[in-house]
Amino acid sequence: MDIEARLAALESQLAATQARLAVLEDQEAIRECLYRYSFNADVGRSEEWVGTWTPDGVYQVNDVAWAGADRLMDLIASPANLHQTIENSSLHNVLNLFIRVEGETAWAEGYSIVVILNDGKYEIWSSAYTNYRFARIDGQWFLTWKERQGVGGPHWGGRVIHRYLDHA
Repeated sequence: MDIEARLAALESQLAATQARLAVLEDQEAIRECLYRYSFNADVGRSEEWVGTWTPDGVYQVNDVAWAGADRLMDLIASPANLHQTIENSSLHNVLNLFIRVEGETAWAEGYSIVVILNDGKYEIWSSAYTNYRFARIDGQWFLTWKERQGVGGPHWGGRVIHRYLDHA
């Protein structure tokens, strides 16, 4: 193999490695977005929590949805909603994530579990299969959509899990 062919092969390998690295970096940045989401929810940092979303983000739990920054703020900060009852005594967890990056958008699926401290004992407050969608804006990943379907129920093993199977 002549030197030009070897250089071309090395350039091709380098480009492929850089592309794989970019995907891994995006996946890690998406995980960090979800960690910021979780930690801010745990300690009641409402503005920072809403800041993990795009302004038109949608959070759907079973058949109820909150759309847009104002509604998302209401979800986490309003005394009328349940979230304030668990702030500073909760652990929002995301786990077993499959993350796929598609240019400037991405999706992830996995489990979400909220553990709370209640009367000195830890208990699971909620558990669900969750679908997330993201957009990259100015180099940073933000949530655009979160759909949480409780374990069991009419959608468990249905449309949410099948989104993963369709993309696998």
